[in-house]
Amino acid sequence: MRGTTALLLSIALVASGCTSSSAEMRGDVRAYLQKTAGWAPIESETARVLERILATQFVDEPEVLHQIEESRPRILAHLQVVRALAPRNPRIHEINQSYVRAWEGLLGGYAAIEEGFSSGDYTKLARGREAMAAWRDGIMDVARELRELASEVGVEPATLTPS
Repeated sequence: MRGTTALLLSIALVASGCTSSSAEMRGDVRAYLQKTAGWAPIESETARVLERILATQFVDEPEVLHQIEESRPRILAHLQVVRALAPRNPRIHEINQSYVRAWEGLLGGYAAIEEGFSSGDYTKLARGREAMAAWRDGIMDVARELRELASEVGVEPATLTPS
């Protein structure tokens, strides 16, 4: 009987640890999603900037440079906030790092476009265009990963409000 009691106690301890861990994970995901809910405006505005740049087909250099000049400070401010986050959960941390890399890549693309115009090396414009597409793909990948994670842990993203 003593062996059975010890086994049941062990199972109960493991189960309670899992429940606590699951609850902690849900809390971490919920907290991160609340933060990301407030990022929609910068993401939307950046997408519109990229559409305006692409619409010029890189022929209107002053307009492209103007769009980059106006967009860059918003991106840098956003990156400062996102880089300051320190998610405890390794999976959320990696998702956050992917998000940071997407924005850093876009800034690199902006720099390539500016260098392309100033040097006449138009292959750099192509590199900038690729970085813009990679940003869009990166943002979509992060959103998909967050939806999957939220679904796995039972958090409904639609019910969250920005923090």
